[in-house]
Amino acid sequence: MPRIRSIKPSFFRSEDVSALPLRARLTWIGLWTQCDDQGRAKDNAKLIKGDIWPLDSVNLRDIEEDLETLAAHERIVRYEVDGKRYLEIVNWHAHQAISKPTPSRIPAPSQGRILTSEEPPEPVDDEPEPDHSDPTPGGLPESSGRAPVGKGKEGKGGEGKGGEARERVSEPAPAPSDPGSEPPPLRCPDHTNTPDPPPCRPCRTARILREQWDRDRAAAAGAAQSSTAHERAEAARAAINACDQCDSEGRLESGWICHHNPGNPDRVNRGLAAARSAIRPAVVKSVETS
Repeated sequence: MPRIRSIKPSFFRSEDVSALPLRARLTWIGLWTQCDDQGRAKDNAKLIKGDIWPLDSVNLRDIEEDLETLAAHERIVRYEVDGKRYLEIVNWHAHQAISKPTPSRIPAPSQGRILTSEEPPEPVDDEPEPDHSDPTPGGLPESSGRAPVGKGKEGKGGEGKGGEARERVSEPAPAPSDPGSEPPPLRCPDHTNTPDPPPCRPCRTARILREQWDRDRAAAAGAAQSSTAHERAEAARAAINACDQCDSEGRLESGWICHHNPGNPDRVNRGLAAARSAIRPAVVKSVETS
């Protein structure tokens, strides 16, 4: 469902943004209007083409190129959960201030695995229809003899030259909701002990997973703290309601806070009486000597 989003004036003066190709910038802004309130959307070139570029001569390969560019510049994260591909805008809440955000129905990147540039994209079909007089720009004529992408033999999308499967780089992140889980590393195994590592895509993936893990743990800790405070407040209110010595605020007639102990006032009175008894002889003796 499209949504109205805002764009900051500083966007057009950002040197980082200017490093992006013009079409990739517009695709990035267009994704904001299609993402949910958590900055997530389906990673599907056909849907993005129809939502963002419905009237322009931008084909599916162009869309895929834009998504790869945005991922390489750390503007989006592309990931897969249960065989389905999604994307998330990096630093979403820095771009959009949503007063009443709705929960996302799309799983977070930490619940799956981050897709890397070494992995093949979703198959796209930019071939013109046989009876189409104006083929999609970038498509191949029928006489080329090349089979359309995505219509070849099953399993071709995940193979490289020689039929060898490409190596999967990323691994699933530990479940952030598990209290006993260890935090994901901030760097890839090759740069764990490197003081100043070079730019590295696996390191970026590790950092994204760690930041998501930290956010999830902070949210879980906040929810647990709120639940504990609520339980304590309920227990205090129940104790006040069951006590016949204090008022509705939990205070005695003397103004002291009530401990809801039936024998406590008697002990206090006995203590006061003992103190008065000890003080009285001293006062009498002082008066007699004066």
